[in-house]
Amino acid sequence: MKRAIIFVKGRVQKVGYRDLVAEIANSMDICGVVENLPDGRVKIIAEGEEETLKKFMKEIEAKGEPMIKVTGMEVKWTKPTNEFEYFDVKHDDFQQEAFERIGIAAVYLRSINKKQDMMLEKQDMMLEKQDQMLEKQDMMLEKQDMMLEKQDMMLAKQDENTSVLREFRDETMERFDRLDAKYGKIADHMDKILDLLTEMVNKK
Repeated sequence: MKRAIIFVKGRVQKVGYRDLVAEIANSMDICGVVENLPDGRVKIIAEGEEETLKKFMKEIEAKGEPMIKVTGMEVKWTKPTNEFEYFDVKHDDFQQEAFERIGIAAVYLRSINKKQDMMLEKQDMMLEKQDQMLEKQDMMLEKQDMMLEKQDMMLAKQDENTSVLREFRDETMERFDRLDAKYGKIADHMDKILDLLTEMVNKK
């Protein structure tokens, strides 16, 4: 067990830093106290296992917290006194604390509103992209309709060509039938003439 006396510099007063430190300490089973100093620093007395205290000091750097900015940390290691049963926050004058918490709430509210505005802006961007995608989809469907229309025209021409070919085939077959009938009769006449000539030659 060890005791760490920590002095934290930066934007650490009137921003809810002490409550954050207490929350982290209690989650890690660290005993002690945190208080504001007149010079703008925050003083923390923490008792626990050395490794746990080192992790605690990394956590109370409060990286990622929008309103808190830790710029420096001075640590003194001493022997534990076991005077603390839990981790506590040493408050100032009640009225001053009340005004401070109202100020903290207002600051956090502004931060939340800012984040909400950013989220709404991103949502608008997403909706704009969605509109662009729908517009492209409409263009694709329009092109698809044009392709189907051309396909229908090609099929219509194909049907027309097929009809012309059928007519040509039927006419050709009909003409062949006529020629066959016509030339068939001529052939019969030629046969009869040949028979008569043969008969005349035989008589002589």
